[in-house]
Amino acid sequence: MEKRYFDFRDIFQVIRYGFSGRKIAVHLIGLVLAYLIYETLVYLSLVFVGGSAAQDFWNKYALLPLPPFGDAELTQTTEIAMWIGIVSFACIFFLASTVASKITIEQLRGDFFFSVGDALTFLKGHWKSVFGAFIGLLLIQVFLAIVPLSIAGIAKLPAVGKPFLMLASLFMPIGFFFGLLMALIVMVFSVSLLFVPAVAATTGADAFEIIYQQFAMVWNKSWLLVCYEAMLLLIKFIFVPIWAFFCLAGFSIVLLPTRLFHTEVMQQCMSYANVWLGGVVEKIAALPYINSLGVFNIGTSDHTSTLTGIAAVTTPVTALFLTITFLMGAGLVIAYLFSIASAGNTIIYTIVRKRFDGQNLLVPFESQSTGANEG
Repeated sequence: MEKRYFDFRDIFQVIRYGFSGRKIAVHLIGLVLAYLIYETLVYLSLVFVGGSAAQDFWNKYALLPLPPFGDAELTQTTEIAMWIGIVSFACIFFLASTVASKITIEQLRGDFFFSVGDALTFLKGHWKSVFGAFIGLLLIQVFLAIVPLSIAGIAKLPAVGKPFLMLASLFMPIGFFFGLLMALIVMVFSVSLLFVPAVAATTGADAFEIIYQQFAMVWNKSWLLVCYEAMLLLIKFIFVPIWAFFCLAGFSIVLLPTRLFHTEVMQQCMSYANVWLGGVVEKIAALPYINSLGVFNIGTSDHTSTLTGIAAVTTPVTALFLTITFLMGAGLVIAYLFSIASAGNTIIYTIVRKRFDGQNLLVPFESQSTGANEG
């Protein structure tokens, strides 16, 4: 097992542990699944609305995943479908993060051959703990919110409302601390979005223990969490753009021969892809140094209306696979971002846990239990 310092120096190991084919693949598969679910729900809702809604949406956004909080002026049915898709994405993301965190912690413990299959086996037995922790925190907040909501509701009653509100004001000092508790839970829930998969993967704990660990981290080492997450964010800002640049460079190199010998065909395909991705190709081409080879040129005229013969079939089909490749490339960049987050939060949790209760999570619990019994 490698030497660990259990301080800020360990954060830099995320550069290596985050750039892992297994973790990137796990998050990429999760992104693909979430994308398919999201787009399917959106277009099913558009078909349900009827009329030309589906066709109009395709003409404007096509395969681009449009968020529900935009200004697209969609029907309520479609917006609901989008929010359901967002929830599905969140569920898949946390499951994938748990798998990636499990791989990371086993690598930190010295098992560099811990497979995705082993991590999935672990997930089958602990996914309820991951979602249970989130649901538990939400239920605690809802339960606490019932008190001020009930007071405000009773105060609306015509006969007893004003006297009741006056009596309730006597407990305002207690209410102040009650509000502080609710604010703390909001902070804990925010932290849990980062660390629940890491805690579940590292300890294999149930939902109650995971919730307790979130409170313990925030209460004991909140300043460490802020500093270490800031360091992790800086690493993301540096290395994710580098990875995105290499992905675009590789994409340009592999398409360069087609660009040189079939310029017009390439421009036609890029025109289709640009339309289907809501103008993303044009934005990529405008980035500095990205389009120096001219691969992302879409031409100055509408090529799609001049296609005749077999080209009217082959060009759109080729453009469709080109568009899918664009989406996969974007997914690969996002998957690397998520991989850094999963590995980084797992490392941060091991550091923080060591700092506030002395627990070395890099030693499997079986070994710790055996050592304690022998002692």
